[in-house]
Amino acid sequence: MPVIDHDMIFPAEPDEVFALIRRVDEFPRYADAVESVTPLNDTTYRWKVRANGMVFSWDVAIVEEEPPHRLTWKSLSGIRNTGRYRLSPVPGGTRVKLSIEYHLHNRLLDKTVGRAARPLVHHISGQAFERVRRALIEDQAKNTSA
Repeated sequence: MPVIDHDMIFPAEPDEVFALIRRVDEFPRYADAVESVTPLNDTTYRWKVRANGMVFSWDVAIVEEEPPHRLTWKSLSGIRNTGRYRLSPVPGGTRVKLSIEYHLHNRLLDKTVGRAARPLVHHISGQAFERVRRALIEDQAKNTSA
């Protein structure tokens, strides 16, 4: 299974960062390709992503939640994927490590679609990481000026 990893320091306490990550349905604010994330219940979400003129949809369930340290999910439909956020306090904020693993259904898809999927998933998750970090910085600026 291909794996995509991100590692970033966020300028906020782990509780605050975890709370932001846990609001899964707000993810479209942080990544342009994500059209919608619809809650199906407290732990299951339907994702809709537009990429290269195509729309992909899949359901994801949160399978492990240990605030503010870990959040793990797995897909229930569509492209098989799993992922996890691991949060740890560091001087000046919180280190967040994100790992996403995905598996396409056969070797031919892995070779063809996988070439496009890996950079796309990397771009979406990287864009989301950066935008969440900026949102935390903006929130801190508002709180210190108030």
